[in-house]
Amino acid sequence: MMPSESECLRLLREEGCRSNIIQHVCMVKMIAVAMAMASGANMRLVTAGALLHDLGRSRTQTALHSYEGARLLRERGLPEELARVVQRHMGAGFTHEEANVLGLPEGDYMPETLEEKIVCHADNLVKGTAGIQTLREALDEMTNRGHPTSAERMSAMHQELSAACSVDVDDLVKSLRADWQVKGPCAAYIGQKDARP
Repeated sequence: MMPSESECLRLLREEGCRSNIIQHVCMVKMIAVAMAMASGANMRLVTAGALLHDLGRSRTQTALHSYEGARLLRERGLPEELARVVQRHMGAGFTHEEANVLGLPEGDYMPETLEEKIVCHADNLVKGTAGIQTLREALDEMTNRGHPTSAERMSAMHQELSAACSVDVDDLVKSLRADWQVKGPCAAYIGQKDARP
């Protein structure tokens, strides 16, 4: 069964995720939910996927965090479709060759479903805990980090999701960018004493 928002937040704390990670995933959730509502995507999967996409950061800050997060979900017996959202959320996905170069275990790291793409792209549009960025800003950041191929995939994903939402994703999240304060159930988990020193 898909975990609720409060169950996801409890799981992040149980696994030792710090407040900055929880703030980040809550911001990603706001964007992902806006895209899910506009596109008719599976809201429960998108919400849980957005909140848990960085669960693996409780174990590592490397690219391996996507694999670790998916592994933790599978160990807990949570739905495979949720584990796949987590495993495929980084950048604009990785081909098998790119995953191999990054030292990721054998697996599929390219988002395929609408829900996987929504969470992946929502993550691209949140810069840590600093706020929500536009596609142009996200593309510039990806290119400046030396990943032009990923930037091209991100741009294509943005166009695909904009078509699914019937509005440019930048316009869809414009109001969120103006007021990116985390609200609702997420807010109760921000700023709590970190579980790890």
